[in-house]
Amino acid sequence: MRALLVFVAALLVPVAAVGAAGGLGGSPPADPADRAVADDPVVAQADGTVTLQQINVLDVPASGVERSSVGGHYVDLGPSVGLSTNATTDRLRTLEMVERVEAAETATERRERLRTAFRAFEADVDDLDRRQTAEIRAYNRNDLSSRELLVSLVRFSTVAEEYNTRRARLESLAAETPGFELDRGRLASIGNRLSAFTGPVRTHAGAVLRGEADPTRFYLATGTESVTVTTVVDGDYLRESYRGDLRNGEGNAMELEVALDIVSASYPIIWNTTREQTQVFGGGETYPVRIAHSRGDLTAFVDSNARVVYAEHQRRSLDTVVADDRFERSNGGIRLSVNHTYPGGPVRIQAIDESTGDPLDADVSMAVGSGESAPVGTTGEDGVLWTLSPNRQYTVAVEALGESAEVVIAPGTLPRVERVTADGNDGGGGSGNATATPTPTG
Repeated sequence: MRALLVFVAALLVPVAAVGAAGGLGGSPPADPADRAVADDPVVAQADGTVTLQQINVLDVPASGVERSSVGGHYVDLGPSVGLSTNATTDRLRTLEMVERVEAAETATERRERLRTAFRAFEADVDDLDRRQTAEIRAYNRNDLSSRELLVSLVRFSTVAEEYNTRRARLESLAAETPGFELDRGRLASIGNRLSAFTGPVRTHAGAVLRGEADPTRFYLATGTESVTVTTVVDGDYLRESYRGDLRNGEGNAMELEVALDIVSASYPIIWNTTREQTQVFGGGETYPVRIAHSRGDLTAFVDSNARVVYAEHQRRSLDTVVADDRFERSNGGIRLSVNHTYPGGPVRIQAIDESTGDPLDADVSMAVGSGESAPVGTTGEDGVLWTLSPNRQYTVAVEALGESAEVVIAPGTLPRVERVTADGNDGGGGSGNATATPTPTG
């Protein structure tokens, strides 16, 4: 087996390095030449060419997609002010907690106030899951718009970041309190759980809502307790998925090798390609496994009781995305090509001048199902626009040089992460993320 550098860490919990893929421990190599070298898995095609294999993704259960949408979300003063206000409120609560503990007049009183603060903090973290699920269900009932759900997801990310700050302050206060025994494993588990709420899509959406980043389109799909959100920005495809139906949250610590085995079984293409760095963070009920690989990076969150991946964050360069379902249509002087992936995945739209073969700067619009066509953007000087696929049949149209062309595209098949455990079984509950044809609404 190839050599691989794997870094094992436990937030606040010292652990021994574990063996995986030939060698572990140490620090990242200074020279790229020192990294493990391997070829990306490829699949031979009928014409003799080869293509990269599709990377698996965690997603809302195939038969359980209750609502989905693709749309642009732009700068809006209202959500921005609301996000800032909520962040300030949570920050003040952290400061109040610190001041209350530090104001204790005796060591006994200080320890009691710390215990009270820890219990309140744990309750707040537990409530974060419930609050997110409540917003998802409100969206499923059409009580929230797609924009409002996206704002809520960003708000929960902001809350999680402040809770991590509060966790660090509690740790410091505990270390300064004589005779106070800190449950470091529990604290590590809380930090691991919170990181599942702070992914790359929510970070970018927050920047857009605050006017700090250019507007982009976002894809949303929800189940009863699950949400997937994706976007394309600066040449990257960003993806987050949270499966509340898979998270148990009652597990004890497990061997770090087990978390690695679960992730390797869930993402075999990533695991068998060039991995520049792998980290597993141990402690309590959640084990994040972070992998920097040749096509991007992945953070997979493993539940220690259910022993499945229940959340993921992915970033992949568009240059390495497998968009091999190709649709073409020519009309007049325009040739339209659409390279499709899967619902929520990236779509490459290209407009070419039929007479010259040169790229065309064309206006692009999309109609989802039987809905009206809406502008998506322009192909620009290189004639190419990347966007996101809806979760149902859609029509792409381009206009340039007084001509237009359009093509109808059926939704693709997701390369779903199967519900596998470390021993390769389905966890006793069947393939909870198996591929099927969804029937979304909205």
